[in-house]
Formats: sequence, structure tokens, C-alpha cells
Amino acid sequence: MADILTQLQTCLDQLATQFYATLGYLTTYHDNSPATPPAHEPTSAPLLAKIPRNSTAPPAPASAPAAAVTANATSQGSPPPQPPQQPSAGPDGNTAAPPDPTLPPEPDSPRTFAARQRELARDLVIKEQQIEYLISVLPGIDSSEAEQEGRIRELEGELRGVEREREERVKELRVLRGRLEGVLGALQVGIYGGGSSSS
Repeated sequence: MADILTQLQTCLDQLATQFYATLGYLTTYHDNSPATPPAHEPTSAPLLAKIPRNSTAPPAPASAPAAAVTANATSQGSPPPQPPQQPSAGPDGNTAAPPDPTLPPEPDSPRTFAARQRELARDLVIKEQQIEYLISVLPGIDSSEAEQEGRIRELEGELRGVEREREERVKELRVLRGRLEGVLGALQVGIYGGGSSSS
């Protein structure tokens, strides 16, 4: 099993992915109803009726007066953009053409949208609780800085003791290997040489 810090990093990555997916769902499947501020509060966003539509007229230089720009646009005779045509229904009531893939998908019904919002919010809360739990079980989370430094010094002392013991075992291993090589050498001499050969 992965250590706690790795699990914590994985959970944080998953939380960021969930945030992204939640925002993607909310912006894609909302009902596009305009937010209208109260009449007594000024708004910084202009009303949609006051926003000029895109035209095919060439852009006017910034130094040109506004009256000349509007006269230029009307003289070009550019018609206002038309809304997209709905596909005509066939005799059986089905549409003849598939929906345009460049258009956004149909919004969810208010009931479905609210249910999915609750589900996405619940998933975010669960992931956040997992992160809080992993943080709470980190070693030393309830210790002061001085206690943690003392524990680190204690562990360093234990590590030095284990390292000394390992070095002693390496020395013993070298001695035992030398003795074993001596025994194997004596056996080799006893088996293959040392005796007179009979003729």
C-alpha cells in the first residue's frame, strides 16, 4: 500500500479533476436562464439589446467618428445575423437531419440538473473528507515542533546503532568467508593433489 503522502497527493489530484468535471457539467447543462439583477442595483454588464451584433463590414479605425462607423455599416447593407434554422420534421414527426455537433447539448431538466448538482456536491464533500482523514493520520500531526525534532533525533540515534551493527555483521561475514575459502582450498588440495600417484 502506498504511503500516506502518496495517497494524499492522489486524493488532491482526484479532487482537482472532480472540480473540473463539476464546472464542466454546470456550464454545459444549465438552462441558460439569464441572471437579472434587481432594478435598483446598477450592473456592470450591458443589457443584451445594447450589445451590437457582429457585422461583415470591415473594422473602422479607432480615430473614425462613431457616426461615420454606423453610417458605414448601414451603407454596406449587411443583414443582421439570422438564428439557426431548425430542421424540418418529416411525415412521421422525426427530424430529418441530425443535430448540429457545434451546438451545445440540450440543457437538463430542472429536476435532473438539481439531482446531479447534489450528487456532484456530495462527491466533492466525500473526497474532501478523505483528504482531511489522511491529513489527520499523518505521523506527528498532533505533536509540537519540539516533540517532532526530539523524535527525529531519537530515530537518528537508532539508525546509527543499526548501521554500526550492520558494519559488525559485514566484518563477521568477511571472516567467515575467509575461513570457508580456507576449508574449500584444503579439500581441493586433498582431493586433487598432495598424494603420490601410483604407477
